[in-house]
Amino acid sequence: MSKTSYFTTVDGKKVTSAENIVKRHEGVIDLYAIVLSSPYDIPNHVPEALMLLCEHSHDSNPIQKSIKKALSEFRRTHHDSWHEHREKFTEDQLVILADILISPSYYA
Repeated sequence: MSKTSYFTTVDGKKVTSAENIVKRHEGVIDLYAIVLSSPYDIPNHVPEALMLLCEHSHDSNPIQKSIKKALSEFRRTHHDSWHEHREKFTEDQLVILADILISPSYYA
């Protein structure tokens, strides 16, 4: 996926580039399709695609919204057999997924 910045410089000022946001969102949609192409299985390429999505989970909307939807759908379709599916991921990847998929709890 593109490492292109959202910003471009115009007259010495940083300006949001809609074109760059659209390019990044296209990449996210492509990864979304890859992740959801095997709804109840995890081919070898899916963990890396998920990690790329996770890298951009804090991007601006509509990118963040698309990533959240993709990860939510992945969780829904793989939840029942997660004890088997988790073997396809490294420990680091599992930690990253847990950080993003599990909502934080706030207790006083």
